[in-house]
Amino acid sequence: MGPIPKDYIDFLHWLKNHTEDYWSRDPETSTSENKCPKWIHGAKWIGMTDEQIDEVEERYGFTFTPDHRLFLKILHTIDRKERVYEYYGSEEGEYYECSFMRNWLTDDEDIKPRLNSVYDRILKDVIANKFWINSWGTRSGNVEERVNIFNEKYAKAPRLVPVIAHRYQVADLSLETNPVLSILGTDIVYYGTDFRHYLLKELSEHLNIYHSVFDEEDQVWYWEVNDEYKDYFESYDKNNLPEFPFWKSFVLFDWTNHANNIHL
Repeated sequence: MGPIPKDYIDFLHWLKNHTEDYWSRDPETSTSENKCPKWIHGAKWIGMTDEQIDEVEERYGFTFTPDHRLFLKILHTIDRKERVYEYYGSEEGEYYECSFMRNWLTDDEDIKPRLNSVYDRILKDVIANKFWINSWGTRSGNVEERVNIFNEKYAKAPRLVPVIAHRYQVADLSLETNPVLSILGTDIVYYGTDFRHYLLKELSEHLNIYHSVFDEEDQVWYWEVNDEYKDYFESYDKNNLPEFPFWKSFVLFDWTNHANNIHL
């Protein structure tokens, strides 16, 4: 496959070419060790025009970062839906179809709830589970006071722009980097320093850069990235993350103390 380009636009085209090449190989006849899922066989990316991206920004009231915008122009989404099985606890689940990467032209019913869901779920934890972050000051025993302080902090926080599912990019253009975060309520995980690192992580299984390895101790097979690509993937040190206001505090949050009811 060759080295991954350093230039971001070249990288996006590299990503497009190699994912489409991987998807073009029929899993029923391919001799490749890593076969693509049947549902995505033959898939192609569908980019957006500048005019379409402008319309989306106007519709939802935010601005994509430059790296997110370039991704939308060159890649955006693919020409089919992913068939996903969802379980319902002990009850029998069901299949539903969703976009592999968010389709900003058709997924309005999915996008709109995402715009406020982060706020709603964190607020719920602030109220019901007494979630609190040290930098917000002393946690009040009065629910209304906690809500007012949280609302004041949240109003000043960098804007989040949905990427897919529960992934969001910190979209404040004044920041040196705009990380992508995985956000499930107050459980927030650092997913990539920028869109390049995020995409490598999100799409790595569709690049055919893995080989299978047998673990003698556990007697199981697992996938391991090929040696020539290991250096391209970020390893995160929580003590050395770039600065991004408000949201970084969640990434660094001490869940052990919270679980032990030590609310700072």
